Amino acid sequence: MGHAWDIAVFRAVHFGLHQAWLDPIMRALSSPGRFKLPLLVLLGIAFILRGRRGRLGLIVLALTLACSDQVASKVLKPIVNRTRPSVEIADARPLFGVRHSRSFPSAHATNFFAAAPIIGYVFPQASVAAYVVAGAVSFSRVYVGDHWPSDVLAGALLGLLLGFTWRKALKRLE
Repeated sequence: MGHAWDIAVFRAVHFGLHQAWLDPIMRALSSPGRFKLPLLVLLGIAFILRGRRGRLGLIVLALTLACSDQVASKVLKPIVNRTRPSVEIADARPLFGVRHSRSFPSAHATNFFAAAPIIGYVFPQASVAAYVVAGAVSFSRVYVGDHWPSDVLAGALLGLLLGFTWRKALKRLE
């Protein structure tokens, strides 16, 4: 019964909102491919150009992401051992193919929401944008068929918890 809402919301997003013109956008949000490294380099440069706060922020961001990724992927996913929607829903059309890896929580959601408080602290003017990007990436994970809505919701909550914890550490370092 608890899984019924997950299936309903997954179907509403994955099937109900599916548009051919949205597919490349959602694929890029989920997996930026060859743009990933240049985007990370630009983000790193932006942090470094921010002075001492930026350099400290970059170190804390790297630690935050290392922590969030490991907690989501190496700790929680093996414990929960949840299958992906494309495995459970026969008519699912996953844009990246059927993946048999673990689903809960979404590491994408965890990592992007963990990064948002750090980015927002170092770049206050980009705070809203950081959360919007985190939300868009998380939404894309359901759209492309890789995650249940509860996977991204749990990942977002975990990410926020970790992000605000590490942001507090950054403030103390300053």
